[in-house]
Amino acid sequence: NDAAGREKVAKALAGHGVSVIAIHRNRSGSWEVVADPRNRRVTGTTPMAFSGPVTMSHPLMQSTITPQPRGTLNNCAHGVTPWGTYLACEENWNGYFGTAEAGWTATALEQRYGITRAGFGYNWHVAEPRFDLNVNRNELNHFGWVVEIDPAKPESTPVKRSALGRIKHEGATCTERNGRVVVYSGDDENGDYLYKFVSSAPWRRLRAQGRSPLDHGTLYVARFDADGTGAWLPLVHGQGPLTTANNWVDQADVLIRTRLAADAVGATKLHRPEWVAVHPKSADV
Repeated sequence: NDAAGREKVAKALAGHGVSVIAIHRNRSGSWEVVADPRNRRVTGTTPMAFSGPVTMSHPLMQSTITPQPRGTLNNCAHGVTPWGTYLACEENWNGYFGTAEAGWTATALEQRYGITRAGFGYNWHVAEPRFDLNVNRNELNHFGWVVEIDPAKPESTPVKRSALGRIKHEGATCTERNGRVVVYSGDDENGDYLYKFVSSAPWRRLRAQGRSPLDHGTLYVARFDADGTGAWLPLVHGQGPLTTANNWVDQADVLIRTRLAADAVGATKLHRPEWVAVHPKSADV
């Protein structure tokens, strides 16, 4: 029945997400989880915030069911920022959505992100309208982001950092260059791209000003050339093909439609780009 279905979806949502746990090495040399006030669960229903160019007032973000964003899904690899927060990555989030509405058809944007009527067959949409494509379509756009979680502040709200783009993030590998934070992320699907985000100023300066280094900077996508060289192509509204004349409304639009923006600038398709590693001594990526 519907009640049992809602209970099953609620259980699944509680099982998804991120755990922040304290661990301790005991006298025998084994690691064990220990009680700590910082231990917490971030699930598919935890209140979230958006920061950066994309806000909940954007037309593609508005939802009557979730006027405030909730939850994180299908979290893959993560990153650690120089200031000690965790970056959780939303990967194959598309499969949680579906609809029984026979007349529903995917838009070009939805097709590019792998949205289908059946999803992964979980059927969450049958019991929970939040995941019904025909009822709550913009909920899709609440996912596909990098989520910053502060492990030292269990009362803090996780933040989806929209400037890092909306893709199927495999990871968020952080490094530093000239004081700026750089975050690398692969879009883990065959035929998709490698990205990096570079803060606009040294991260310590931005934080001293009360600004997040992950909100202020430029997102790039990689082009690999046949001669072994390549280029980082900026995904910036008004630059190259990403203009108002080409129906790109603003930077928020570029970020919500990151895959289509990367298509437009001519990025190089890859075979499921996943982890990015930084050499601990040379800093080679």
